[in-house]
Amino acid sequence: MQKPPGLTTSRLLICTLALTQVCECLPSFAAKKNPPPDQAVMVKLPAPPKLKQIQGDERVLHALDRLTFGPRPGEVEEVRAMGLDTWITQQLHPAAIDDTVMDKRLEQFPAMRLSEEDLTRKFPPGSIIRQVENGKISTPLFNATERAIYENQVVTDRKKQEQDKDKAKNPPAVNSPPPPATPPVLSAQEIAALLSLAPGPRMTKLLALPAGEYGPVRHQLSPVQRTALEDGMSPEQRETLIALDNPRQVVQNELLQSRVLRAVYSQRQLQEVMTDFWLNHFNVFQGKTGEEIYSLVPYERDVIRPNALGSFEVLLYETATSTAMMTYLDNAGSTGPHSFNAMGGPGRPLPPKNASPKGLNENYARELMELHTLGVNGGYTQRDVTEVARVFTGWTIEQPPKGGPRFVFDASRHEPGIKRVLGVNIKENGFKEGLEVLHLLATSPATAHFICRQLAVRFVSDDPPQSLVDRLSTVFLASNGNIGEVMRFLVQSPEFWSVTSYRAKIKTPEDFVISAVRAGGIDVQDANVVVKAIADLGQPLYGRQTPDGYSMLSAPWINSSALLERMNFSLALAGNHLSKGVTADWLSQLGAVSLLPDLEERQIENLIMHGQVSEKTRTLILQQLQSNPAQPMPVAIGQPLNPAQAHQAADREAALTAGLLFGSPDFQRR
Repeated sequence: MQKPPGLTTSRLLICTLALTQVCECLPSFAAKKNPPPDQAVMVKLPAPPKLKQIQGDERVLHALDRLTFGPRPGEVEEVRAMGLDTWITQQLHPAAIDDTVMDKRLEQFPAMRLSEEDLTRKFPPGSIIRQVENGKISTPLFNATERAIYENQVVTDRKKQEQDKDKAKNPPAVNSPPPPATPPVLSAQEIAALLSLAPGPRMTKLLALPAGEYGPVRHQLSPVQRTALEDGMSPEQRETLIALDNPRQVVQNELLQSRVLRAVYSQRQLQEVMTDFWLNHFNVFQGKTGEEIYSLVPYERDVIRPNALGSFEVLLYETATSTAMMTYLDNAGSTGPHSFNAMGGPGRPLPPKNASPKGLNENYARELMELHTLGVNGGYTQRDVTEVARVFTGWTIEQPPKGGPRFVFDASRHEPGIKRVLGVNIKENGFKEGLEVLHLLATSPATAHFICRQLAVRFVSDDPPQSLVDRLSTVFLASNGNIGEVMRFLVQSPEFWSVTSYRAKIKTPEDFVISAVRAGGIDVQDANVVVKAIADLGQPLYGRQTPDGYSMLSAPWINSSALLERMNFSLALAGNHLSKGVTADWLSQLGAVSLLPDLEERQIENLIMHGQVSEKTRTLILQQLQSNPAQPMPVAIGQPLNPAQAHQAADREAALTAGLLFGSPDFQRR
């Protein structure tokens, strides 16, 4: 083949791409002008810059710092033995990675396998309970467990309404005495008898309690008794115990815990990092109505994770039709001002000229262009926002008890007529208008630059070179938005491996907490503790109220108060002061019984930091250890420590070292 003048082989890259297709069960939803399944794409790229590159183990550490939530003990050696290129290739193809151990760990969360419809039926939110109270939905008749859950919630809700009315009529005085304590539902003897039962009979006894009494019973138990109540029960039975008191809590606990456990333990680390990236990019806040948590389960499981390294256009379509996004950005309620629904059928007068479009909601249309695709400077106007909002009228949610929650297109609410978006006429075509607009946005050069810059900020530097963004954008467009292919080019770029990019990013609170847990090989039996730690440091999962998501830049996360909070967390984590459900045994990790302070610091440093500690930090830690040694074990005067006590005492010294390393400036970087 004759090359154009001046075009070298290194500047002509040929790649064969397997392009993801829209879900087979919805063939009519396929976006306009989809490419064929396999296509050879020729990408003409300018020569990349010549930059000084990191070498040796630094490359392995850099890849693990950027493409995972941080290395676990022994992982550097595993990747080195496998070969870095082989490991990266595996991570780019997560389906080929055996993650059965992770799947086994997630079996404790059976609710996470349910559809949104089944979740809302089995663990009814407040809106469903109110429909039961109003006679729109029936209480389950043939499932004793679900019936007990519904009846408990109905009684609890009615009691709360009565209490609220009573407070409104008779507000308490400023210095009124506290209300009398509620008498216990069960006596001490009855509780002891209940806890002595086998799991099956114990559950039967609880389900037989009068409606509304399980919650008070649970709250009168001590923490030890609550543990005994769950002892020996299956994951499904434990879910029932929580649901009898608060069904929504089952869904929230399991969603947040499973997300954290995947980040800590999954072998498919790049997929989890990309899942986190897209959950932030297509942000949905869990607290808008209090019930988004139900739609966030399929949003994370079925929309984001499977498409995290796939086709951007498919990802865009899946988020657009998700109940989570439709509720959060209000498109489910958007109605065309001239639609059949708004006009009330034929013969109705048109709205007054120049009147505001009644029923039209522009929230999703605006964020679709500003945050999801084109970017704030992507060349669209306010008119484009209004026109896109008109296109997406009728994209809504079928609610219970009609078979929902699920996406539907309601033609009666769709705005008729031609729309003009970014200079393109969108002919009247019902649901397919939305597909045409999504395709137009997904294939726009402005979208390519915006998405590729976001990826470069996340994986390379806070201010990535424009030349890198331009090259990635070319790949994005040539590959029809193949995210995995863009990532492959990104990790092959000299900018990714440059000396200036190495350890140049500051960890967000989520990255920091998860990387500390992974670095220490810390055992997580209660992931709620990790979820709370991330929230306490300022980045609660699904907790960003505005649709822009959390910042991936360093500056918002670094100040004296934040660093102090990180140090406090580090010492608590390393010293096993967070919870019995999150524990570390440092000497066992090191394979030692006791160590001298200097040698101990070096070994723990190598375990956690792999030699990435400055001499200044090392000196400060050794000084801190000498001036503030860990408190010794209390023993009787003259009595020597037994082996277990000696191990614990030495482990406390090691824990202090680990905590100081976690809290050091060196560990904050990745």
